[in-house]
Amino acid sequence: MEYKKMRDYSHEEFVELVKSLSEEELLYLSSNFGGYPVLFRMALDERICHIPFIQTGAAIIIRNPQGQILLQERTDRNKWGLPGGCQDLGESLRDTAVREAYEETGIKLDPNEIILIDTLSGESRKNSYPNGDIVYNNTSLYLGDVSIEDASNLKGDSETKRLQFFNTEEVPDNLMDADLINTYKKYVSKM
Repeated sequence: MEYKKMRDYSHEEFVELVKSLSEEELLYLSSNFGGYPVLFRMALDERICHIPFIQTGAAIIIRNPQGQILLQERTDRNKWGLPGGCQDLGESLRDTAVREAYEETGIKLDPNEIILIDTLSGESRKNSYPNGDIVYNNTSLYLGDVSIEDASNLKGDSETKRLQFFNTEEVPDNLMDADLINTYKKYVSKM
């Protein structure tokens, strides 16, 4: 069966699709066409589809040899943030960070070589999507250092308007992930 991106279905079409799929097909749909949290939110009754939802994911500070961090300007809201996203079913958060880094930047990282900085949750991780969905993210923040070669071969995906390295004291004002970047700054100050 051929699938569209989950958000390209009407609610009714999506509910009928979900009812017709096996667990294996649902896992395939969620991992290749939008992610499990999107699948879950899309399958909710349209009268309650904007109920706040908790989702788990990972973000990663990708640092170049000059100590600058990589930010992604997102196409869906014209704000800057860290590469990252939602955890797929059965995936470790380390693997989530590595997968999202690759999808959004083209940088391949080894999950065994990235460092867990902290896990953030609560009000600072509240996020509203352009379609009205409200989520509270539980986000594991990782650090990965890259070579000059990796830092110069960036490739964004459909969520990426542009990618750029910044000194931490010169990041843009229109940030989505200020709390994550501040956590990184505190982490680095203790080193």
